[in-house]
Amino acid sequence: MSEQPAEDETRTTEEDVAASLGTTVDPLEEVSEKLDLTLNLFEPFEDAKLSNRGYRDSTLTNYRFVYREWWDYMMETDRHPCCPRESHVVEYIKWQLRPETEGGAGNTPRTVREKLRKLEEAYEYWQTAPAYEFPTTYNPFAEARDTMADRLANRELKKFRQIPVEELREMLASVTHLRSQAIIAMQLKLGLRAGEVCNIKICDISLANDELRAHFPEMGTVRELEDHENAIFIPRNTDRPGNKSERERLLPLDDELRGLLIRYLLVRPDNGEPWLFLSQKTHSKLGTKAVNQVWKDAFHPEYGETDEYRAVTSHFGRHRFVTRWRVEKDLNRQLVKYMRGDKNIVRDDLPAREDGQSWPVSPSQSESIDDYIHVYYENIEEDYREQIYRLLKPTL
Repeated sequence: MSEQPAEDETRTTEEDVAASLGTTVDPLEEVSEKLDLTLNLFEPFEDAKLSNRGYRDSTLTNYRFVYREWWDYMMETDRHPCCPRESHVVEYIKWQLRPETEGGAGNTPRTVREKLRKLEEAYEYWQTAPAYEFPTTYNPFAEARDTMADRLANRELKKFRQIPVEELREMLASVTHLRSQAIIAMQLKLGLRAGEVCNIKICDISLANDELRAHFPEMGTVRELEDHENAIFIPRNTDRPGNKSERERLLPLDDELRGLLIRYLLVRPDNGEPWLFLSQKTHSKLGTKAVNQVWKDAFHPEYGETDEYRAVTSHFGRHRFVTRWRVEKDLNRQLVKYMRGDKNIVRDDLPAREDGQSWPVSPSQSESIDDYIHVYYENIEEDYREQIYRLLKPTL
């Protein structure tokens, strides 16, 4: 009987096997070296496959967003983005699942699985199309998906905290930085994602303040704000890359948020940048990591992650916002969907219009976008201004 190797002896590796058989552990290395980095292989896949499926523009936009995100991620490596190792995909999955407070994308397993599906679709096309030299026996996206199966499985998520408004007031009062106060209040009062906060331009907000309007002539100049004051316009993802919502929306700015924004804008660096919120260090566009740091500074460690609850991050503001309207105020679900920027808004349970006309059945109809936004804004504005929670402690 042959002896088994001792535990301290060198174990056989895949590299050893490949060397013995004259194969490779990195089947895409040679392809990556041949490919010109300027060639985006996702584009011919889109032309050959996606364009013939009858997808809506919003679906195509989702595909392009995933491919652009993957491309940007891979540009930090030594490989052509279309020729990853399995390890590249594994690290991408880990980054996608990592909380935003830890520098990750903060996505759910379901979202990550969907992104991998889109990437794998393209790779499978490259494996079979005659112009490519991709090996048919190796798929790094499928391999990584299997490796990370446990992490990608649906699991019971930790609960979001339900922090009473009184406690939110105390926390916000402890924040002394004007920009941080405005960011936290904006996410709690409008339910915006971190990326949407970063993407706000001064032209997207309308504030009734003559001094600021004189100083920022671009303020409130987007077409959708033409007839509205003390309001904010959030573009859809196709019009403002980085926004996730497929629906643009117009939302009110109540007197508290308006006051916080005015105070911030009076001290905001005046350097010609179009973005509302600027980085403290570079005075350029703010990043989502900085937005989450604002929340971490204000709410941690008191509201950090526990065995039962998720840590309070910028995404908490969106959940608290929806809880306010659906649970505490029982606002019509379709109106809450509008304020969130959700797609596929059904109008069958809206109150009757004062002009006696019927609501359009779906936003895909040919009505102008002005009418679409105007109707919904008017429908939510009064309730919003009367019932949004007060976050500032009264001054004596």
